[in-house]
Amino acid sequence: MSNIIFHDKYIRDWMRAFPLGNGRIGAMLYGDPHKETIEINEESLWSGKQLKEQCAADPQTLNKIRELLFEEKYGEASALCTDTFLACPPRVRFYESFGEIFIDFADKSDYTDYRKELDLGKAVATVSYVKNGVSYRSETFISEKYDCLVYKLKTENGNFSCRVSMERGQDAVTAAPDTDTLLLDGQIFCPAHEYYGEEFLGMKFGARLCVLSNGSMVNDQNGITASDATEMVIYAAFSTTYDIEKFDFDNSIDYQKRNTDTICKALDADYKEIRDIHILDHKARFDKVCFELEADTLETVPTDERLRRVTEEDADDLDLICLYYNFGRYLLLSCSGGNAALPANLQGIWCNGFRPPWGSDYHTNINLQMNYWCADNTNMSEAFLPFSNYVKKLSEFGRETSQKLFGAKGWVCNHTSDIFGRTGVHDSVGCGFFPMAGPWLCLNLWDHYEFTQEMEYLEEIFPVLKGSCEFLLDFLTEKDGVLHTAPSNSPENWFYYTENGERKSGMFAYSATMDSQIIRELFFKTSFACTLLGRERELAKVLEAALSKLPPLRISEKYGTICEWIKDYEECEPGHRHISHLFGLYPGETINKSEPEIFGAAKKTIERRLSHGGAATGWSRAWVINFYARLKNGFSAGEHLKQLLKLSTAENLFDMHPPFQIDGNFGAVAGVTEMLIQSHEGSPNRRTVELLPALPPSWKKGFVKGLRARGGFVFDIFWENSKVSKVCITSDNKNVLRMKLPESRIITAKPNTVFQGVLEMNLERGETAEIVFL
Repeated sequence: MSNIIFHDKYIRDWMRAFPLGNGRIGAMLYGDPHKETIEINEESLWSGKQLKEQCAADPQTLNKIRELLFEEKYGEASALCTDTFLACPPRVRFYESFGEIFIDFADKSDYTDYRKELDLGKAVATVSYVKNGVSYRSETFISEKYDCLVYKLKTENGNFSCRVSMERGQDAVTAAPDTDTLLLDGQIFCPAHEYYGEEFLGMKFGARLCVLSNGSMVNDQNGITASDATEMVIYAAFSTTYDIEKFDFDNSIDYQKRNTDTICKALDADYKEIRDIHILDHKARFDKVCFELEADTLETVPTDERLRRVTEEDADDLDLICLYYNFGRYLLLSCSGGNAALPANLQGIWCNGFRPPWGSDYHTNINLQMNYWCADNTNMSEAFLPFSNYVKKLSEFGRETSQKLFGAKGWVCNHTSDIFGRTGVHDSVGCGFFPMAGPWLCLNLWDHYEFTQEMEYLEEIFPVLKGSCEFLLDFLTEKDGVLHTAPSNSPENWFYYTENGERKSGMFAYSATMDSQIIRELFFKTSFACTLLGRERELAKVLEAALSKLPPLRISEKYGTICEWIKDYEECEPGHRHISHLFGLYPGETINKSEPEIFGAAKKTIERRLSHGGAATGWSRAWVINFYARLKNGFSAGEHLKQLLKLSTAENLFDMHPPFQIDGNFGAVAGVTEMLIQSHEGSPNRRTVELLPALPPSWKKGFVKGLRARGGFVFDIFWENSKVSKVCITSDNKNVLRMKLPESRIITAKPNTVFQGVLEMNLERGETAEIVFL
């Protein structure tokens, strides 16, 4: 199984460091033989605070904006919206680095036999090399049970000396009060800024490191020196004063007591026990899925060299695809599993410095949603819970925004948020006015239910779904018998329009195509939830009535593509990274083969985007992989996966926007999974599973174990000569399996029926059925 990422040379670059995480704590291990560096992150260390967003919006102004939009006076409408709806302050602040641990070795001589390795199956990083005849080997991991970072260094054929310290470039001080103890204490300073608001002191935070060695130990003001040692272990704990229940920090929290308690708990165990439990905890989740393609493994070739061959020599490396897939699952477990309380942000939990790209915030016009496309189908449902809890909490803050900005019931959020519950219009009204963010987040919540079939969970999320629908029902405005969203935009894209004979460009319009696709799916699924739960019958009727009034999809007369806006406007950037008007193809399900004309227009839409340079960012390319998988085009899906590796992947396999943005990693995993299994067709209580719907031609033989399908089924799929040879299905619930059959005979001991190429089989909870294809 392809689980090892390794480099055989050291180059100091954050994008070559290896990520570790237990959900709450993240680390980037550089592997420097002279001065080892481990950058630390903690999921809740953000600048900012909970605040009341100010704006001059009111329902009367909203009505005036709508009048201008319907008159196609988009520039005037945008200007009025900027003056009234844009939040003050207009931007959210940032996720920040916790600091860096340094292990500065006295011996700066040359080294040989270098190897830095990340074992995805164990979540342990090792670094080994030889200096002056002395063999060095370190292990680093972050324990879930003991909630601390653990670093162990051991030498053979000689000893070592080093100085251990921790530093942060701002807002913190460090001290070494004892020969085995390092402390870091800090408080975020938030300077005044026109975009971010007034000056204030933010959350407090701190670290405690315990350094143990078999050499002599001396402390100075802010470091500890170990001399003539052959073994050293560091236990490091990190905490902030953030309180997730308050969605704010509480500086009365004794964060250093938390750290002290964590270190004491670790010291009561021994290193081997902590390591063994860590590996068992990780493997219990990671090993749920195993994916292999028949290929040369190239296990002895460094990962960065394999990537170079793909990039520069156009080499085929199917085993690297498996490794990349496994790495994506590893990342989500490491940043949203384990001890995580908050969802993965734009960079998971790994960020460098204090002003990361886009603040490493929560972008909710695709990025946060994409982070979780692979959670359930690749059997990581527990990693979805921080997302679910976050959306439930965010919806509470969005109720005030809904009432204040729109005079509407329910809840709303727009295109960015943070850990303090901001839900207003940020950055600019062109891209920041995106009230479809909440409904889209709700569709992620619904998908989790479909995969797990947990009725208790559906009960929990129903108020969130209902609240989002209530907002939409009030926000939609009727014109000529059609319900429109106004204002509206198609995320971050611009279009040309004519006003008073003059050609202009804008982002601000009404009824962008994506809006009706999202609303259509949310209304239908919430109505279905009403039926499942036996409640809110009147709400279901209202939703069903509204569905019939939503704008239909339009096909461009100029290009035969799906129109991105309510009219057939020309895009300013036809190769734009967002392809929002194909939401119904993926992650939605309303664009499918049941409407061949629309399905064909979707193909042309992708072709047009790509012909103008589309999919230039990593996450956009990942989205295209999913599109082609849904179009049942395995060749193109595989080609774009290869392009993602060639053009948008760093030497540590992080996705590049550029710069680093983790959603591309997760979107690609979802895309590969869609190539192997799909379960979105049919109604929520009658989903049909399709095996290998978009298998690339070069993936002739392989297997995947542990993938999940809607309805609560787990699949092990085996194939040869590009055709399914065997499948094992386990049901988590008592349910009816419906599965498309290829044109071949089957052997199964389980009673079943086959009608029009679809097998139906009743499975009890926990029952496994095996089907062999001849």
